[in-house]
Amino acid sequence: MSGFLKWLSDKTNPPKCRIPFTVNKGEYCLGEEIKGEVEFTSEEEFQAIQLYVSLECWENVKKTKTVTSQYGDRVIHNQEQYWDNAKLCSNVHKIFGACRVPQGFKAKYSFTLKIPSMARETYYSVDNYVKWYVSSVLEVNGRPNVQPEKFEVLVAKQQVTSSPQISKEVIKEIVLIPCSYCSGLMPQTSLFCPNCGAKRKG
Repeated sequence: MSGFLKWLSDKTNPPKCRIPFTVNKGEYCLGEEIKGEVEFTSEEEFQAIQLYVSLECWENVKKTKTVTSQYGDRVIHNQEQYWDNAKLCSNVHKIFGACRVPQGFKAKYSFTLKIPSMARETYYSVDNYVKWYVSSVLEVNGRPNVQPEKFEVLVAKQQVTSSPQISKEVIKEIVLIPCSYCSGLMPQTSLFCPNCGAKRKG
């Protein structure tokens, strides 16, 4: 391959490398940490700008807009639906910065991404949804970036559980003694027998 063709190929194609990643689970709660690992392998030498893993929360809302068309003297107004999206929050874990990646390079890197506790949870409806994505990105000097497909994780609210109420049952023991006159049982604390009415001796 001539120098020009190689330069053109480098400008239009990302380097031959892979950056797949794994996460410890697929469902999380707000305020939790996502832990995972990136496996980096390269089949050629190139100059990297940085490698990072990102967590992004996106909201998509279906909206309606008015589109005006004119046919001769006629003006027609039509209502069209479209999806408007916005990034609600993001978090980035930088693996490494600018460096020269040699051919045949292999390495594994751990990462941690914090989910904000006050963010939105995953939500789906007909005209609105909120999604969370984890992605790995390798920025390359003078060439297209390497970015595998994003991975969606489910994020829910923290389940607040109330502590069970503990009720104490107080059991008072009453000692019974026989009456000296009628031999009927009477509480030890009583002054008079409830059966015959006689005053307790002693």
